[in-house]
Amino acid sequence: MRFYSKKGIITGFLLWGAVAFLIGSFLFLPGGPEGKGEIIAAVLVCGLTSSFIIWCWFGTYYEINGNQLKVVGGPFRWKIDIMTIKSIRKTRNPLSSPALSLNRLEVLYGKWSTMLISPKNEEQFCEALRKINSKIEINL
Repeated sequence: MRFYSKKGIITGFLLWGAVAFLIGSFLFLPGGPEGKGEIIAAVLVCGLTSSFIIWCWFGTYYEINGNQLKVVGGPFRWKIDIMTIKSIRKTRNPLSSPALSLNRLEVLYGKWSTMLISPKNEEQFCEALRKINSKIEINL
């Protein structure tokens, strides 16, 4: 079962603002790159960075397969054994994570590990996890 990330206004403004800034700085700033080498370097930096941000925006989701929770944030992937999840609680922690909204869930698993995620339907997501591991403490 796949759950896509909730997309928040603040996070969207920051990420799309960064893309607009990168493209705008390349296209519209006076005294831009001169010569083929500088132009190629500028296109690569702006293009690759913008592509990475867009990949993260459209490629962030959470998938439950058997006893595993697969967390995908663009090119990054994590696998969490659902049986090791101890608790899930709401948070607005702004740390970098595979969550596209500041309305997040903090998943505590293993001995000290945490993962911040933001599924669109938090209740359905938590219930799907609880069907597999009924010991998960959920605090929404």
